[in-house]
Amino acid sequence: MSTTNAAEAAALARIAEAEQVIDRLHAANDPLLEEHLYEAWLRKGEALAQLGRHAERVEICDALIAHADAAPAGRALWIVQAFNAKGLAWRAIGKAKPEIEAYEEVERRFADATTPEVRTWVAHAAFQRAVVAGSLGGAFAKVDMVRNCEDIVSHYANDAPEATREIVARARIWRAELLADLDYPASSREAFDGIWQDLAYAPEPSVAARVGHARINQAMGLAEAGRRVEEAIPMLDEVLAAYAGDPREALREVHARAGFLRADMLDDAGEYALALAACDDVLAAHLADELPGVALRACRAMALKTHVLFRLERDDEVPAVRSALIARFGHHTGAEIEELMAEVMCRTAYDAEEPEDVLPVCDAFDARFGNSTLVPVRRWVARAGMARGQALRDIGRSEDAAATFAAVHARFGRHTGETDAALLLTAARGAMAGASVLRGAGRNDEAIALYEAAASGVDAGASQALREEAVHARLQIMALRNEPAAVQAPMLNALAADFGRDAVPELRRQVVDALYSHAHELREAEAFEEAIAAYDRLLALTADESDAQVLQIVASALLNKGYLLLKLVDRPAEALVVYDEIVARFRNITSESMRDTLSKAAASRQTCLVTLDKLSGADFGGDFPDLPVDKLDEIRATITRGYELGEAGKQREGIALTDQVLAEHIEASHPELRNQCSRALTNKTYMLQQLGQLERVIACAEEMDTRYGEELSMSIQERVALCLGYKSAALDKLGRHEEEQAVYSDIIARWASSDVIDLRRRVARAFYCQGLTHKQAGDTEAALESYARLLGRDGHAKDVTLQLWVAKAMIDQASVLGQQGDQAGRAEVYKTLIDRFGSSTDAQLRERVINASERLAEAYGKLGQHEQEYTTIRDTLRRFGTQMPEAQKARLSHRLGPMTLGRFARKLIERVKGIKN
Repeated sequence: MSTTNAAEAAALARIAEAEQVIDRLHAANDPLLEEHLYEAWLRKGEALAQLGRHAERVEICDALIAHADAAPAGRALWIVQAFNAKGLAWRAIGKAKPEIEAYEEVERRFADATTPEVRTWVAHAAFQRAVVAGSLGGAFAKVDMVRNCEDIVSHYANDAPEATREIVARARIWRAELLADLDYPASSREAFDGIWQDLAYAPEPSVAARVGHARINQAMGLAEAGRRVEEAIPMLDEVLAAYAGDPREALREVHARAGFLRADMLDDAGEYALALAACDDVLAAHLADELPGVALRACRAMALKTHVLFRLERDDEVPAVRSALIARFGHHTGAEIEELMAEVMCRTAYDAEEPEDVLPVCDAFDARFGNSTLVPVRRWVARAGMARGQALRDIGRSEDAAATFAAVHARFGRHTGETDAALLLTAARGAMAGASVLRGAGRNDEAIALYEAAASGVDAGASQALREEAVHARLQIMALRNEPAAVQAPMLNALAADFGRDAVPELRRQVVDALYSHAHELREAEAFEEAIAAYDRLLALTADESDAQVLQIVASALLNKGYLLLKLVDRPAEALVVYDEIVARFRNITSESMRDTLSKAAASRQTCLVTLDKLSGADFGGDFPDLPVDKLDEIRATITRGYELGEAGKQREGIALTDQVLAEHIEASHPELRNQCSRALTNKTYMLQQLGQLERVIACAEEMDTRYGEELSMSIQERVALCLGYKSAALDKLGRHEEEQAVYSDIIARWASSDVIDLRRRVARAFYCQGLTHKQAGDTEAALESYARLLGRDGHAKDVTLQLWVAKAMIDQASVLGQQGDQAGRAEVYKTLIDRFGSSTDAQLRERVINASERLAEAYGKLGQHEQEYTTIRDTLRRFGTQMPEAQKARLSHRLGPMTLGRFARKLIERVKGIKN
């Protein structure tokens, strides 16, 4: 029987027992037995509350009150208890007004009571009224409840019963919390401090425990406000000192809670060594304690210890700690400990080094938790199933893996009536993983069935992660079915209807991209009318789109639709409308890719206008005559031949061909002719550089910038940047360094924010060369600034060319630091370079890493860190010995020999000294 079912059965048994007592004693009508009758009524009410039957509890309380009111005097104790129980029942139902009325009735009828037990219940009612009114009311209500709490404290401060003293402490705590809510932090802090000073060492354990927990809560508030180290942790230290070694149960729990939270805060603060010690302190004090609240904190401290060991890179110690944790708490039945143990065992499976090690862990997990009804535990059960499936997949048992993944979905999927979002997501991922395995095995029909199961029932109301899985599943289904484009339309329509306007841009992108690909396939299949309809569907869906990436797909769709209308179905008038829409809709978007699209649209629009001029004889405003395809092909071929001649060492002949193109077309306004002329001028600049005609290089680069520097086309922008790079190199060789620096600054200013990889490379080169020029001029601070800007911009780039510029900049940066006498800074730069690029397979980067390693050893030597110098040279030879030039290898080996002998001698001397001592 599960814990939940057992608790329900126990409550029903108590109700039955109480009803027997009530029936017997009510009929007896014996005043001497009334006390037992009232106790039975109250017991029944508590059991009803456990079952969630709070309205019936209200009825029970009313029956008790009516019976007691009709009896002779002396029933006050039972009446006040019934009113308090009735108030709690109304709270559970969610009705604050009748709850407050129940408490007010207690105060109205029994405010002047002198019996200590009755006064306790009157104080309880007054306090609960303050809690309800203060929680639900506005600022004025909170102010009133602050006063009410003060009244409770003054009225009951001298009462002796422990229960009353605990209520007084709670009233003081609630007053302090209300002051914080009212934004009186100083008064709240003063109130909390006063409570701690007055009651931390109260003889009653329940009172001291209330105060201890309040102090802990205060510390947590300070931590959330960012005052973790300076105030929160010292406050927890006070609590730990106050209750260290106290054997009373309530205070053991306070001590354990404070200890765990202290460890947790130290971990959050990055003080991992101290956090580890704090975890050990909790375990030393409480590991063997079976008190549920204490055991929970000890369990959490042990779990936190594994996390901290990972942080400290002491991973090898984690398995032993986890094993001890499972051995100590694996059979605890408390819900929170069960959840934590399920997490620990599941993470053990995920962290296993070999897939074969996962399966026995999962077996043990299933044996312990497989039948749990606790939702948090069931989430880990589902995740453990995923871990098992992945392990089976990794060891080649694809059939079992697919079945395991499918079983996760079968057990926790939406079709089972499951409603927990986390479980539904894991179930969907199980179906997706199973489908992936089946797909890899060529069992496409079974894979499609699992993909359909993953997507089933997922709509716009599901979680984002679940929607992402559903979209991916639907796209996979279409890919596996591999149906003709014309057949895919219904499924795409459904996809667009469900997720085409999703709140998450990435999901919209996937949908729009699928629609775009579908339209393109129709166009390639020469189903032109269907393709136009597909483009129109995409455009209608995205009419109000704002995401930049989706808009780029939209622009491309419009461009393709325009091309289809203009070139493939000969409808230039309709195409013109499309190109006008592109220009009108996207003219204010300045991204590189959109500027390129706008450039193409503008060129195609001109072609439309020329075509319409020819067809109608009317003037549609075409700015230039049509460019025949064969003429364009001839121009392209001429430019290409010129480039090839230059590469073959015949630069003058190559330049002659490019000049031929430029002479004929350099003044043309046709976009494609301008594109080809920019290409020709770039090639000419390059060939002039090869010939060493530096002044002509500068002139060509300047003409390139003047004519094409404002073009929208990214291809032309890349050529302009390239020519400016040629210009800067020419100026450098001519010794005109101020002009050279101005070119670098121009390149950086124009393209530093670009995400086009070729332009990013040009900017990286500009930063590096700018720094190098400063360095050569003796302006080391300016050089360091240029290198720092390059590193800040491209330090973590994935592109190898950018990585090379970064590595070159770091080597120069280290060189400058060495010149300034900062050997420690120099060494740090070399270490960063080696860490960042040491695994690169690129030959040029590897060369920089090897050189940096040699120079790092040199820096260690100058710092007197000879052990690091020795290990750096040794490790460099071991790692790169077969890849470095022989001269460099010999140089490092020569340095290593004497250092090895010296190192041996030092160790021998130290050993001899140790023996003498």
